[in-house]
Amino acid sequence: MSKAVRLGVWVLAVLVVVSAAVAVSTLMQKQALEGQNQNLRARISEGKDREAGLLSQLKKLQNDADALNSKVSQSDQAKAEAQNLYDELKRKSADLQSQMDQANTERDDYKNRVDTITRERDDLMQKLKNRPTQIVYKDRIIQAPPPSTSAAAPVVDVTSAQGDQYWASVLKQKAVLQLEIEKAKSELDQAALQVVELKKQNADLEVQVKQITHEKDEIAQKVKYGGDLADTLSIDLARARNDQKAVNDRADKVKEENMELLSQIRGLNATKLALEKTISRLTDEKDGMQKKLVETQSVIQSRIDDIWKIKQSLDKRLSENAPNPPSAGGGMELPPIIVNAPNNQGQGAFAASSGAAKNQGAIISINESSNFVITDLGQVNSPVGVGSILKVYRDSRAIATLEVIQVRRDICAADIKNKSTELRVGDVVRI
Repeated sequence: MSKAVRLGVWVLAVLVVVSAAVAVSTLMQKQALEGQNQNLRARISEGKDREAGLLSQLKKLQNDADALNSKVSQSDQAKAEAQNLYDELKRKSADLQSQMDQANTERDDYKNRVDTITRERDDLMQKLKNRPTQIVYKDRIIQAPPPSTSAAAPVVDVTSAQGDQYWASVLKQKAVLQLEIEKAKSELDQAALQVVELKKQNADLEVQVKQITHEKDEIAQKVKYGGDLADTLSIDLARARNDQKAVNDRADKVKEENMELLSQIRGLNATKLALEKTISRLTDEKDGMQKKLVETQSVIQSRIDDIWKIKQSLDKRLSENAPNPPSAGGGMELPPIIVNAPNNQGQGAFAASSGAAKNQGAIISINESSNFVITDLGQVNSPVGVGSILKVYRDSRAIATLEVIQVRRDICAADIKNKSTELRVGDVVRI
């Protein structure tokens, strides 16, 4: 195998390894990006679900706030009605109080009039007591003595009808005044009852007003709490939107990176195609070289067969002419065999006689019909001799056993005793 072909094979191998490494790294990066993309999609869906939940909570809170506002408006309306009722009752109470004051004034006036009338009556009675009594007969008038001061005597008015009328009018006025006094007292009692009832209603209204005020404060606190909760949810919603925006930006960035990686993958695919074309071309060249190698090996094998035939004929002639058989080191020496064939598919070059180890060589020819091989171990470069046992190795594994039958200067022939696989040119031989 020429140096240029070896260099091409090495370059091809390096390119294949590099392309495989780049493809593997690209695939790993793609898988990682796909995982990140899936995570981002999961986070986006989670953010959307969270946003939907926050929106539903915000809507519910808005409905609760609207309900609380309606309740507040209703409570304000009820408070206004209660306040109007309280003002009306207060006005009625004031009117009743004024009426009661007026009734008290009228009562005092009536009382004063009664006292005046009583005083006048007492004065009249006193005058009547002090006035002499006249006894009227049919024919004369007799003056009665004045009543004593020690004992009050009954006064009898027998003068005329004017006295009776006067006293009748006095008694009538007294009765009327008593009736008016009784009526005023009953009105005062009713007014007092109404005042008590109005005070009770006023107290009840004050309690209701306090309760409504307390409910209003509670509703205001609930509205404030709902507003604070709505603000908190709005802030959370804004944060969720910002997170979703950041996730979307990151997803867009990942998409851009994916596009760049796809473009790189396309470039690598183009490079891969070019490398495949180069590999195909080098494979064709290798096949051609293998064909040439097979042809060269067939030529070498034919020459070795010719040499072996010549050697057999010479040995036969020598055995016929000589009385004793030739020794292991005697006899006619075979002409040197020079093999310049390349290695067979990954085996190393044939070991040169000057650079190879003394106990190690390689198979340079195989004769399957006669069941022997020729190695590059000879008298000069190794201690091999007739009857020596050789081991054949391939990839550090023993595959056959050989027995030397002929030894020459640079080569030796050995029978194949046993083998586990077919031997090849280039297999390592050790003593």
